[in-house]
Amino acid sequence: MDQNRTRERSEQKSATKSEARQKSDGGICPHCGAGLEREDYELCPVCGGKLVDYCTFCGAAMAPEDVDCPECGMPAEGVVCQCCGTRNFRAFCRECGQPLSRAARKAVEKAKQDPKVHEAARLLVKLSELEAELQGSAEQGEEEQTGPTEGELLLKELMAKVGFTPAEAPKATRRRMGRSREEVLKEYRKTVEEANKAMEAMLPPAGMTPQEQRNYATARKVAMMEVMEERWYGIPVTKTMGWECNKCHVLHKDPSECAVKEYGGKWITCTECQVVDEGTPGAQMYTNRIEKKVYKRL
Repeated sequence: MDQNRTRERSEQKSATKSEARQKSDGGICPHCGAGLEREDYELCPVCGGKLVDYCTFCGAAMAPEDVDCPECGMPAEGVVCQCCGTRNFRAFCRECGQPLSRAARKAVEKAKQDPKVHEAARLLVKLSELEAELQGSAEQGEEEQTGPTEGELLLKELMAKVGFTPAEAPKATRRRMGRSREEVLKEYRKTVEEANKAMEAMLPPAGMTPQEQRNYATARKVAMMEVMEERWYGIPVTKTMGWECNKCHVLHKDPSECAVKEYGGKWITCTECQVVDEGTPGAQMYTNRIEKKVYKRL
């Protein structure tokens, strides 16, 4: 009986693949009709619909009549995120990043205990502070201020109390408020390099499936966001880091957003601080590609 069952599954799987190829012939999504640029999409980059006959949550083979995956138990029709209402075929919501499966929640809990996550979050918080300092220096124009210093005014007040009148008023001095922009920019560039190294060190262990690798990387973003909000509430993690995908060459919010079957890429630092030089090594300027989720090749 087991052999017959296995053979039937194999025949059904082959038939499903043939049917799927016919449906997507010409590079058209069978769910929404959008054009598909690549043959290795497992999800439609426009509607998020499933384009393959295996479980996209864990990678296990599925028969057409399977309501749930026989391996991980996730539904074949996908999971609707309770936070934003998006239907998903992966363990993390492609829209808001919410963990949707037991495997995803477990991955997040492990990521919270990872010291590399805490170090990367610390550096991203530092980058946000430096960006605010750079923005402030740009708005002020680092104008040199004239007039007596606070110490000189205090000395004049003390002298007046003992009846001493100086021969002339304190001469005006010239000073800068805080650090120079060059000093801050130098520290910013160094922190960008350190943050990128910290995030690149968060590599999935060898031997993981593409699904497990995506869960591993995406869970670290979720955990990092929580760590950052504990340290400095209000910093949106999507504004400080992005997933540089080396499969479709698009800057994603996280690896779960990529529609390509194979996993590949790395986390990089991102910034919206327009006063930062574009030549800052490792700093990627954000564009509407992320905010509007437009899937285009760079």
